[in-house]
Amino acid sequence: MGASTPEARIVTLGTMAGPMANPERSQPATLLQWPGGMILVDVGDAAVEQMARAGIDPVPLKSVIITHIHADHIGGLFALLTRRYQLMDPPITIFGPPGTRVMVNGLVAAMEPLKLTSPALPGVPLRNPGDGVKVVEFSDGADLTIEGVRVRTIANTHYLSGANAPDPALAQSLSLRFDFPGRSIVLTGDTGPSERLVQLARGADVLVSSILDLDAAVATIRASRPNAPPAFFETARAHFAQHHLSSEAAGSLAQAAGVGRVVFTHIGITPARMQAARSELARKWRGPVVFAHDLGAY
Repeated sequence: MGASTPEARIVTLGTMAGPMANPERSQPATLLQWPGGMILVDVGDAAVEQMARAGIDPVPLKSVIITHIHADHIGGLFALLTRRYQLMDPPITIFGPPGTRVMVNGLVAAMEPLKLTSPALPGVPLRNPGDGVKVVEFSDGADLTIEGVRVRTIANTHYLSGANAPDPALAQSLSLRFDFPGRSIVLTGDTGPSERLVQLARGADVLVSSILDLDAAVATIRASRPNAPPAFFETARAHFAQHHLSSEAAGSLAQAAGVGRVVFTHIGITPARMQAARSELARKWRGPVVFAHDLGAY
């Protein structure tokens, strides 16, 4: 990319893993911003406030992508929509996997009382809450253009497999690739190891990856269920390993895909375990890496 053309940047608005409240990290939300446009990927709780703290005006935001419908990734969507409606912001399009339309329709229906309590300004016609909200559902293998940017998707391994798997026509968890002029960015979303994700991320400049400390996750469950049999915790660990990326699994993904740099978000690692996680990562990946913090720009 020429020096006169700034490349797209990644702003990690929220870097927490899971729906637990944390005083240091907000819920998942990542903003991709480039001259003339921006896309918000996932809208965790407080995403709008985090944009303000990052010095980013949310009014020009036109495109939101939901990677999957779990509480930590959608908790701030109602706040985003209601504020835009009450402030009469421009229309917005919400992209997401199957189920997104039902979810957004429910949120729009919940906004109906705002028509009674938030009358339009003098000379401004009253509008329905859904008038400025468009939904586009996409799924595994999508290849589309959003605000001039090529976006590709794959369904990943985050949702339960086997007999407990949701119908893919009704629910999918997606990983995303964005090809900007001069910079390619892949967001894993929540996922476990996936060969298809390796292919999607092949040669990307930046891999924005989730990461989970499996031992810490099991320890949390053990503390809440101290009397459970050992087999229960073994099953729990196997579950986490299939549906999330451990430090080694994330390193293997980055190495196999040949990415230029890794930025970790959705960080499920306690401060006490961070050094151990870095050591585990280094067994597979010795390239450039950063563990993102809230409001970081990369």
